[in-house]
Amino acid sequence: MARAALFFLIVAVSQTLVLILAASKGGCLPEQTLVLILAASDDGCLPEQCGNVTIAAPFGIVSGSSENGCAQLGFQVHCTGGAPYLGYYELEYGLQILDIFYGNASLLVSDVHKLGDFNASSPQGYHVPTANTASKIGNPFSISRLNRNLVFYNCTKAPVRERAGLVETVCRNNTFVRPGRRYDEPWDYTLEGCNATALTVRGPSTGEVNPSDYQELISDGFLLTWRPPPAAADW
Repeated sequence: MARAALFFLIVAVSQTLVLILAASKGGCLPEQTLVLILAASDDGCLPEQCGNVTIAAPFGIVSGSSENGCAQLGFQVHCTGGAPYLGYYELEYGLQILDIFYGNASLLVSDVHKLGDFNASSPQGYHVPTANTASKIGNPFSISRLNRNLVFYNCTKAPVRERAGLVETVCRNNTFVRPGRRYDEPWDYTLEGCNATALTVRGPSTGEVNPSDYQELISDGFLLTWRPPPAAADW
């Protein structure tokens, strides 16, 4: 009985690898996907696809309350409407996974609800963000120091001084945005007569962010990093 089960497993894995190798020669799969599949075959956890994102260990796709033995704690992913979302995070924040970079243990995520702040048809109408989603991030993820801050202001009246870099948002009503420093760089963003909210964005690798592109910057998301899960104990 054990021999039959072992034979079936070997055949199943071998067929998978043959199919993947054949597909890769035809250019149907990216090289990264091929490497991930070959590496994952040792523990039986093969990568899955959700939209354009490859979900592989330590991540794993779950559905509802079901479990996925390949998903490490905190790395559960919900695949909804062809888009992957971080499963450990509160659903109302909607952290969508835009890409996963397995080589350096980082991923690009976007709070899809933040763009609704600038939608006139939203229940609250036009309004600038009042909270930074990045502040809600917890283990096993951390905010990458490569991110930038984008600072939104909701003012009682148009600022008279310190207007450098301020751009009026589509919300109008004395709402503005301007570029901030790097995420981990302390800075005082206060402006007299205004409430300030620093929003984390990835931004360009060099130079300043263009505040006029604030909706695109929010849509492009921000970077998270993770520490590799602890290895299973040797028995």
